[in-house]
Amino acid sequence: MKLKKTYLFFTSLWIRMVCVFMIFGAHITTAQDKDFVIPDSLKGLDYDRLYQTYLKTWPDTLTSKIYLNTFLKKAVKEDNTIKIAEAYGLLSYYAIEESEKITLLDRSIKLSRGLDYDITIRGYSFKGGYYVNKGNHTLALDSYLKLLAIAEKVQNTKFIYITKHNIACIKTEIGKHEEALSLFKEYYEYIKTKSSFDTLQYLKSIIPLAESYRYNNSLDSTSAFHSKAIKYSQKSRYHHDRFYGKILINEGINLFFKEKFDGASDSILKGISLIDKNHPENKKSYVLGEFYLGKLQLLQQDIISARTHFLTMDSIVQQEKITPSEVREGYEFLINFYKVNEKKEEQLESINKLLQFDSIINQKTSFVSSRLFKEFDTPLLLKEKETLIEELKGNNKNLNLLVIFLSSLATIAIVFLYRQYKKRKTYQQKFEQLIDQGRSKPRKNLKEKPQADIGVANDIITEILNKLDVFETNKHFLKKNISTTSLAKDIKTNTKYLSKVINHHKHKNFTNYINDLRIDYAVAQLKENKTLKNYTIQGIAEEVGFNTAESFSSAFKKSTGIKTSYFIKRLHSLDTP
Repeated sequence: MKLKKTYLFFTSLWIRMVCVFMIFGAHITTAQDKDFVIPDSLKGLDYDRLYQTYLKTWPDTLTSKIYLNTFLKKAVKEDNTIKIAEAYGLLSYYAIEESEKITLLDRSIKLSRGLDYDITIRGYSFKGGYYVNKGNHTLALDSYLKLLAIAEKVQNTKFIYITKHNIACIKTEIGKHEEALSLFKEYYEYIKTKSSFDTLQYLKSIIPLAESYRYNNSLDSTSAFHSKAIKYSQKSRYHHDRFYGKILINEGINLFFKEKFDGASDSILKGISLIDKNHPENKKSYVLGEFYLGKLQLLQQDIISARTHFLTMDSIVQQEKITPSEVREGYEFLINFYKVNEKKEEQLESINKLLQFDSIINQKTSFVSSRLFKEFDTPLLLKEKETLIEELKGNNKNLNLLVIFLSSLATIAIVFLYRQYKKRKTYQQKFEQLIDQGRSKPRKNLKEKPQADIGVANDIITEILNKLDVFETNKHFLKKNISTTSLAKDIKTNTKYLSKVINHHKHKNFTNYINDLRIDYAVAQLKENKTLKNYTIQGIAEEVGFNTAESFSSAFKKSTGIKTSYFIKRLHSLDTP
């Protein structure tokens, strides 16, 4: 098992254990050995002695497991629930298979809940860290929110700050950079004010803080914090080996945005050569490093070298399922590269990878962002409201204004959530209508005027309507750049007559008439044509006669009442068994 940064926020003893574990980077397998027999030499040891000896033998996997299983067997025999829970938590470190690891952590959490909050909190923290490492931010957030509720209940300040830091990491992944920065700052200030300075925790706070400044376009601040991080990474060989390469990659990326391209290339290349590329906490830095090296090669017009870096980036993304949104451009390059070189199979493969990449990003962003707003941001805002009210009780005038303001803010939040719920419900209903019976927008029951009122002879009206039927049947509306002039010419009439007939008999203007025909066709094809569903929105737009994705999306929303991306996503979900 290889632990990511969130796994290391424990009490001092747990921190030492995990640090030693990270140094040795062991691939360890373990399970609760039901047939384990306590050695005679260990039968007389109490829990504390077993635990302390276990810490000393941490690098020796086999010996460590003997002490842990002895700890567990002793706890089971004595029916000591808290010690059993603690043993499960310790054993989870060694589990490689996800099912075993999560089972052990869930047992630890369940047994310790209400009896020992520290063990419960650590269990949720380990689960959250594991899921962040796996790229599953939904499950990570679930663990962190549960942890935060307990930590606030028992006023565990340390884990409140730690968990907010971890949630900031998730916010960074979904592009909420301004919100993430404030949380990173909080944790950094907390680490600096601790009575006993911890170099490891300092580096783990300052490195993501510097990266967050870069995402917020504060490039000089980023460089300043990187300089501090480099200074502290020299404190020991362990800190240098673990963090120095990552800092160099991050500063190289920062130099790229400062347009100091030579320095950027040197820093990223050196950083990549120094990091442990197999360590989970370095995977994102490795992906970003290769991506920006590719961009630097493009600036030098070295297409072949750029492709090599983007392919390396892709190999890591595919293997590790890491999806930093900024590397999307690498896939766009690969698609265009294979298109220009007429390598259709590689082009199709790259398109599929980009579609999968976008799907992961969209799913992660929409669900996690919504849950963060409902279960973290809003409660945090309401808590801040309560705190401010308590602090300002002495000033009734200001207090009343504050109450009104914060109540209004809370009301806005509630209204926003309700509207989001109604919007999702409306979208669902409209989607079901489109699936069940086609686009069933109710038409206005307009009472048609007498034909003479529109100033066109009856025989001409009949002729135009007949020709419009042929136009619709033959799907000539799929041609691009159709205008009243071009259509009038095709059906041998004038633009004035054509516009009047369409307005009167189709109950819409010419533009809406053409757009609605195209959208009707697009909906029908998307429901039936599996290949079309995998096109980009731009590709679909061009297939049905629109010049741009924006004009197609706007017409689709106006005609159906739902967004194109929502309709296609729901169609894909129907295909999933």
